[in-house]
Amino acid sequence: MKKRMSEDAFHTEQKKRYEYIKCFWKYIDEETPVLLFYEVDLENERYATRMTEVFSDRRAVPVDEGYAFVTEAPVPTVDEINQKDEINQKDEFFAMVISREEFEEIYQSSIYLGEITFPD
Repeated sequence: MKKRMSEDAFHTEQKKRYEYIKCFWKYIDEETPVLLFYEVDLENERYATRMTEVFSDRRAVPVDEGYAFVTEAPVPTVDEINQKDEINQKDEFFAMVISREEFEEIYQSSIYLGEITFPD
């Protein structure tokens, strides 16, 4: 007989499987997001299962491609995003790990009230 997982055990398991990332993107134009929020599946090559884009007018738009993953490639680690290299030559990106709760709050919202200014 299968034993039912407790709610606490389920949330602990979810925390191990997913990483939540907030990524600042230096302002380019009104059409390009200034923040990206990712739910990264650590058991599936770091593909994002959910994502929200935040624009300079604070609009929060969840990305739903209708597939299991919403990114075409695996999401780099925070250290890889923050590293200055051929992808981040001009320090255009800055990322940090956030909590599942913070991710859920923005994923369920249409307006982002947090900081959108690129960190110095």
